[in-house]
Amino acid sequence: MEMKVETDWIELWQGSHNFKNVPHIHEDWMQVTLPIKGICHFTQEEHNYGLKEGNGLLQPPGTEHHFYLGEQSSVIILKVRERGNGGMASIDPQFIAGTGHDIKQTFQADDIVGRFRQWMLALIQGQALADPLAVQEVEQDVVSYLGGMLKLGEKERMPKGISDPHILRALSYIHDCYEEMINIDELAGIALQSRYHFIRSFREATGTTPYQYLLKLRIKEAMNRLRRSDATIGQISVDLGFSSTSQFHRAFLKMTGVTPQAYRLQ
Repeated sequence: MEMKVETDWIELWQGSHNFKNVPHIHEDWMQVTLPIKGICHFTQEEHNYGLKEGNGLLQPPGTEHHFYLGEQSSVIILKVRERGNGGMASIDPQFIAGTGHDIKQTFQADDIVGRFRQWMLALIQGQALADPLAVQEVEQDVVSYLGGMLKLGEKERMPKGISDPHILRALSYIHDCYEEMINIDELAGIALQSRYHFIRSFREATGTTPYQYLLKLRIKEAMNRLRRSDATIGQISVDLGFSSTSQFHRAFLKMTGVTPQAYRLQ
């Protein structure tokens, strides 16, 4: 069984009971697959996922994927154009699906079922009445929902509550240049402090050392690239400023509990 409504900017789809499709790609659309009952057997870029209720998966544009549903399974799919005034770029002009967040997303199944019904009804009525404003309101609501799911607009990497402008300058530099080689004297100079005072004040402000803070940013980006790209582990290591693949491997294992290879296969 299938239900589908689409506009210029979004597509709402629900399928259930032995549905199966073939491998395909959406060039301009970002998709989020949200199982609401049973298991969705999903394959994305040759990785297999047994998605259960409440465990969603993001498909960036250009990502090959397909799935099938069992007898008692059901899934909701939300598709939104990535670029343009009515797409995800309306929230964040620099938005690129899959960058800066995990492709695995959790959600409340009951919540999305209720929203989906409201959206479907409003779109059908709006299209039947040729009411563009009603349709546009649903489009924006869907985009906003996905923006909230992906935490767009939140600078989650920047710790909150820091008032010291010198430390904030150093943090801003780290966030802009974490893929490059950074040394402590360079950061201390940006913060207008001696090396000793900078390390102490940085730890007091963030709860960690400059090196550990830098590692956290690099490992988080490495997790995104392992899921999103086909780059080798060695290449990711080099691109993110690690001195060697073995250093990257040790840091990744210590921070995530798994190796880069194992994480990519999850």
